[in-house]
Amino acid sequence: MGQVINVTGAIAGDSAIFEADRSLSGQDGGAYESLADTADDATFPARLAARAFEADSSITRVFSGSNGIVVRREGGWSEDDVASMSSLIEEFFVFYQS
Repeated sequence: MGQVINVTGAIAGDSAIFEADRSLSGQDGGAYESLADTADDATFPARLAARAFEADSSITRVFSGSNGIVVRREGGWSEDDVASMSSLIEEFFVFYQS
């Protein structure tokens, strides 16, 4: 159930910018500095941020607005880090793996 999202990612210093082929939030989006910031927020940007914080302890900020996601990571990004985060975003709406 759900569809895989197509995502492209680019490194910009300590941040990586991901662009999805569909909107993940409204125009307002959301910014989160920690897992605790997502605790009382049931929106899709908060859920995505929570998954990112849980997946990588080096993540220090997640912003999601419409189809753009900006993730800041302490120590910068490798291509493998970008690929891992891209996969996390791509599978965000997939509820059942086949």
